[in-house]
Amino acid sequence: MAFVGYLTLCSSASHFCVSHGGFGCRIEAMASYKIIAVVAAILFVGATAQENTLAAVADLANNPGSAFVYVPQTSVTGEITTGANSVTSLRTATYWPALTGLGISQSAFTLAPCTLRSPHIHERASGILYAAQADSLEVGFVNENGTSVNNTISTGASAVFPQGLIHYQYNSGCTNATYTISYGSELPGTQVVTQALLALPADVLAASLGIDVSAVGLLNTQVPSNKFVGNVSDCVARCASTSSTSMAGRRLLL
Repeated sequence: MAFVGYLTLCSSASHFCVSHGGFGCRIEAMASYKIIAVVAAILFVGATAQENTLAAVADLANNPGSAFVYVPQTSVTGEITTGANSVTSLRTATYWPALTGLGISQSAFTLAPCTLRSPHIHERASGILYAAQADSLEVGFVNENGTSVNNTISTGASAVFPQGLIHYQYNSGCTNATYTISYGSELPGTQVVTQALLALPADVLAASLGIDVSAVGLLNTQVPSNKFVGNVSDCVARCASTSSTSMAGRRLLL
């Protein structure tokens, strides 16, 4: 359909030049062709994406009802991983084919008291968080202009994280916090900021932070490798008399 539209527009431009002639017309026609080509490309990509989505959705009709319910499979490599502070079970199109073409996915988290989910980004999706159970869940992100948006929410509240912006969640309460995050992509992607920075060449990172190259090596030994940081010290001191903080963050993607 987009290609037909392109031919129609090109034909109209050609008829105009044939009728009016002139060097100026040829220049205008060339410019018009470039614009038309760009528009046609955009229409073609959009139409293709829509066709792929419709095909994926139509294919879902051939699946049994059980395909639309996700049950974690510990036997599938990479689907569930256990770290020092977390258990991760991925509910993305890679492991749940029913999400293919739907542009959605979801995660569920339980953070122990005084546990931080390190600043990170989702390069392919925005996210909306819903606090299912939380006394004091700190959430925030950094805008493109460098301003920081920080809020503390509790049970029943929601928060949004725009695509590609650095954001975090921190349970500063003295009881467990459970929340879900829904994404506008079946494969939102996750990149932890501190780990990404330390992957840069030492001289580049040192110059960016205004520190000596020798200090970069020290950072590598001190920055947590886990996405979750448990037992944040000032929070632990505050909660010591009311809650055990030995439990680390646990992540379960739905």
